[in-house]
Amino acid sequence: MAKETEHPNLFDFMNQIFYKKRQYVYDKKIANSYLLLMWLSHDPQLIQYIHKINCLQWYIPDDIIYEYLMYEIPKGRRFIKWTKKGTADKKKEKRIQELVENTNLSKREASIVLNKLERLENAN
Repeated sequence: MAKETEHPNLFDFMNQIFYKKRQYVYDKKIANSYLLLMWLSHDPQLIQYIHKINCLQWYIPDDIIYEYLMYEIPKGRRFIKWTKKGTADKKKEKRIQELVENTNLSKREASIVLNKLERLENAN
């Protein structure tokens, strides 16, 4: 059992789903259904379970979705890698920042200009 002073986080609730051990009472402020479904959808083996409930997530209370995940997700150890920004995204952010600094464009306008330039370059 968890200590009284420990505060659960999203990963604690994910581990409860994977190992079917209830150490914490579900708290939708920490692990709402949107976050749980988004995180679990990164595992190709779980897509079929997520797909069944995903379209209903806005109509069903979070605690019911959590119970569904507790009983439907197969028990076992999992490693779900979160996708991060790639180097291309970082380069694009840098180019946007340079445009903002050197012109009177806003960040949004600079992004639109860069997207149009990339489309023109790809078309040629």
